[in-house]
Amino acid sequence: ALPGDLTSVSDVEAAVHGVDAVVHLAAILPPLADQQIELAQRVNVTGTQIIVDAMKKHVPKARLVFSSSVSVYGTPDNDHEISVSQNYDPDDNYAKTKAESEQIVVNSGLDSCVLRISGVSIPVFQEPPAEWPFLPDQNIEFVHRDDAVNAIVAGVSAKLSDSTRVVNVSGGSTWRMTGSQYVADYFGMIEVDPSDAVYQSDPGHFSWYTEEGGNAVLEHQQNSYPQYLEQLQDEIDRLMED
Repeated sequence: ALPGDLTSVSDVEAAVHGVDAVVHLAAILPPLADQQIELAQRVNVTGTQIIVDAMKKHVPKARLVFSSSVSVYGTPDNDHEISVSQNYDPDDNYAKTKAESEQIVVNSGLDSCVLRISGVSIPVFQEPPAEWPFLPDQNIEFVHRDDAVNAIVAGVSAKLSDSTRVVNVSGGSTWRMTGSQYVADYFGMIEVDPSDAVYQSDPGHFSWYTEEGGNAVLEHQQNSYPQYLEQLQDEIDRLMED
């Protein structure tokens, strides 16, 4: 590993020398991104510009895979699926920086792949959040942790067309549900009454997403929601045995 500072031109230029691809995952995340506006702008947006400039200078034929977020769509309309052609409508600073960074990438002239990643579900026991980041009746379509990784790895070498350079990374049909269903499944495993769940008062940045050929190219959807539940139950059972 080569340690460095994303906001340092010299560090980034040194890091990209001789590479065939760059996977850009670095970002200031919420809630910090919405609290420290200047820091998020410097890291998320300026850092992306520095990467693009360094690649154009030193490795102009290399692939750039950029990890973005479905938050760029803003507050979703629960009545329809979200397509990658939907206009940006960021409603917080983190989403704004991701939208700005996407534009830097797609307008760079580089061989690029932008991944708008949905909420990531990890098959391990975690304490329930103080507030679930969606409404009970909100449509959500999360993605398994391993499938998000699959998309990132595949993005390095996948044969892309103009229509698959920006893709939604979500779990697929088995992951389509409402927020209350997702919570009920989880609470059932940890033996908590779903009526005790607390949801945020406004819709979260989640919906159902159109496929549009993304999975056909990246082949990232390898773990269905039932498989995720089995993996999670196995992990909880293991913890109980310990």
